[in-house]
Amino acid sequence: MTPAERIKMRALKLGFEAAGIAALEPLDARAHFEAWLEAGRNGEMGWLGGRKHRERRMDPERVLPGIRSVVCVALCHEPARDAARDLRLGRIARYAAGEDYHRVMRDRLRVLQRFIRDDALPGSRALWYSDTGAILERGWAERCGLGWIGKHSGLLSERFGSWFLLGEVLVDRALDPDPPPARERCGTCTRCIAACPTGAIVAPYQLDARLCISYLTIELEGPIPRALRPQVGDWIFGCDLCQEACPWNRFAPPARAARLHARTLEGWTLERFLTLDERGFDALFAGSPIRRAKRPGFLRNVCVALGNRAQASAVPALAAALTHDPDALVRMHAAWALGEIGRAIAAGSAAGAVDAVAGVLRAALASDASAEVREEAGAALACVR
Repeated sequence: MTPAERIKMRALKLGFEAAGIAALEPLDARAHFEAWLEAGRNGEMGWLGGRKHRERRMDPERVLPGIRSVVCVALCHEPARDAARDLRLGRIARYAAGEDYHRVMRDRLRVLQRFIRDDALPGSRALWYSDTGAILERGWAERCGLGWIGKHSGLLSERFGSWFLLGEVLVDRALDPDPPPARERCGTCTRCIAACPTGAIVAPYQLDARLCISYLTIELEGPIPRALRPQVGDWIFGCDLCQEACPWNRFAPPARAARLHARTLEGWTLERFLTLDERGFDALFAGSPIRRAKRPGFLRNVCVALGNRAQASAVPALAAALTHDPDALVRMHAAWALGEIGRAIAAGSAAGAVDAVAGVLRAALASDASAEVREEAGAALACVR
C-alpha cells in the first residue's frame, strides 16, 4: 500500500467521508479569487485582500516551505432541519447549528497530521488547516476530485451534495495525486441562482458577498442595509437557501459526527435571545460558531427576523431592546423591526396596538443618545402612521 493510500484510509477511519490528494500545481481558483477581490465583492472582509494572505494563497510555499502535496478531506454535517426548532429560534445555517466545526475538524485533522508525520511519511513536515488560513480550500478539493465548484460557488459532490466541510493537511512530500472531476455536473440548472432572495449570485460561479445573507448575518459588523433586511427573512446566522435549492443535495447522507448535530436550545426563543447580555451570550454559545457574529451582530439579526415575521407578540421584547439595550446596533434594528410590525398591525386595523408601537418609537426618536438609532426610529415611525 502506498503512502497516499495509507493516508486516505486513515482519514476515512477517523470519520471523514472522503479524502483525496491534490498535486501541487497552479490552481485556476487563484485567478478567480483575485478577480473577486478586485471587484470588491469581499465587502468588509478586508483581511482577505491583505498582502500576506494574497501572497500565501498565490504561493503555498509561504505557508509550508517545501510543500509538495495537499491532502484534502470532507466531513458531512447534518442536512436535515427541524421545523419546530426553526419556528422557535429562527433559522441557523446547518453547519453552524451544532458545535463549532473548527473544533470538530481540528481534533480529527491533528490525528491525521500526526499519522502522516510519524507513520506514513516519517520525518516529513505536515500542517493542517480547516477554514483557518490563506488556503484555497475549494480549489484544492476540486483538484483532487472531492467535487466540483457549483454555480453558487460552493463545492458539490455526487455522493454528498454540498452539506459537508473541508479540511487539508499540507505535506512536504510528493504523494500520488487523485484526478480532478472529469467535468462539472451542474449542466443548465440555475436553481441556486433563482433561490437567492438578495441576488448575491450575480452570475454563475460569481458570488457578491456584500449581498449574501451569510455575510450580512455573520461577517458584517455594522447595520444590515435597510433595503436588504426584508430579504434576510428569519435567518439569524448564515443561510442555506442556495444549497437547499440544489438537486444534488437529495443524495446527502446524515451526519455521522454527533458533535455537528443541531443543539436544541430548549427554552430559548427569538424574543428571549434579546435578553442576553454579553456574559449570557458567551455562555449560551460557548463552543458554537454563532459567537463569531458577537452579541451585537447576533441580536441585530434576531431583531430583523422578528421584524420580518411581523408578529405583535414580539413587540414587548423589541420595545425593551430599543429602550434598554446598551448597543446602538441592536437598538437600531429593534426600531426597524417595530416599524415593520406596526405596519402589519396597522393593516389589520388594531389601533391600540399601533399606538403602543408608535409610542415606543417616539420615545426613542426624542431621547436616544445615538443619532443612528433616532434616524431608524423616525423611519420606522413613518411606517406606522
